Amino acid sequence: MSSSDRGGGGFSLTELLVALALVGIFLVAAVPALGGALSRDRAAAAARELAGEFARLRSTAIVSHRRVGLRMTWDGGRYRFGEYVDGDDDGIHSDDIAAGRDPLVGGLRDLPSRYAGIDFGFLDEAVPAIPPARGVLPPHDDPVRFGRSDIVTFTPGGTASSGTLYISDGRQSLIAIVLYGHTGRIRLWTFDRASWTWRR
Repeated sequence: MSSSDRGGGGFSLTELLVALALVGIFLVAAVPALGGALSRDRAAAAARELAGEFARLRSTAIVSHRRVGLRMTWDGGRYRFGEYVDGDDDGIHSDDIAAGRDPLVGGLRDLPSRYAGIDFGFLDEAVPAIPPARGVLPPHDDPVRFGRSDIVTFTPGGTASSGTLYISDGRQSLIAIVLYGHTGRIRLWTFDRASWTWRR
């Protein structure tokens, strides 16, 4: 069909249908990738928020000359966390929290309400341990690794509990927040599934 037959350079119905089909194929291919990118961005934002929370609590403990901490608890199918203050100068403990001696500052919070699909957790597959540690972390392992009480305590001297929080969408995004207690240093590690390695 010549351009004159199509009314001065327009498109035929066949060409229009082919173009629409190509756009549809592109969208079908792009939507999962876009969803994955959004999930990675949400996981990264949640990790940065918690790393910032650690830094803030460390500063609060130093300035106030009191121990402060963040406690994670499993409640209603998700983790909730809150800030507590050492009210009896013996450290922050679960029994003191239950008795009201170490009071909660503000309310309890959770990640999924701020970052859809994101919570403390692992992927549905084993991942390597964070360097320099060796070994493999099994799927669905404990993502809150700060001792049995799951309390991260910061002291007036600038030290803190040592441990790691794992944040994930459960499918492809996994970020670790590592707190080095002796120095209070915080490091974020992101797991790269393609190379099966952790990257900073």
